[in-house]
Amino acid sequence: MIAVAAMAANRVIGADGKIPWHLPDDLRWFKNLTLGGTLLMGRVTFDSIGRPLPGRETIVLSRREDLEIPGVQVIRDLSALRSARIQGEIYVVGGADIYRIALPYCRDLYLTEVKCDAAGDRKFPVFEDLFRFSSVLRETPEMRIVHYVNDEVKELPRTRGESPP
Repeated sequence: MIAVAAMAANRVIGADGKIPWHLPDDLRWFKNLTLGGTLLMGRVTFDSIGRPLPGRETIVLSRREDLEIPGVQVIRDLSALRSARIQGEIYVVGGADIYRIALPYCRDLYLTEVKCDAAGDRKFPVFEDLFRFSSVLRETPEMRIVHYVNDEVKELPRTRGESPP
């Protein structure tokens, strides 16, 4: 899996279910990266987008047993990814709780580092102990997109009764 996130200098990633900045260049980069893939996100992130994004499969990870979203796969835990309908790469795209749960299972992290502090109630989890710096992919006066690599990716959890390969 690949994590994709944008984080302010003070680690903020969200404010009241919204992204606290507007960076069209970053949005274009996100679209180009994730087209043809599968987006894994939490319910609040999905609600902030409001619909499945075109050209991508969408999976929402939620604890809510009754949650059903037309055109979207809803799973209760990461082990369910083993039997989910996956298109291309799986991109973990938020929010904060989903990043915290999924980062150990991601081999790559593409992090847009926004060059300012932002007011917000959701912060990106500590990742520096899991990932090492690889390269800066793009830099503008407002942001830089950095690639980090996880050399010790954890295997996705198995469902009860599922035996190892």
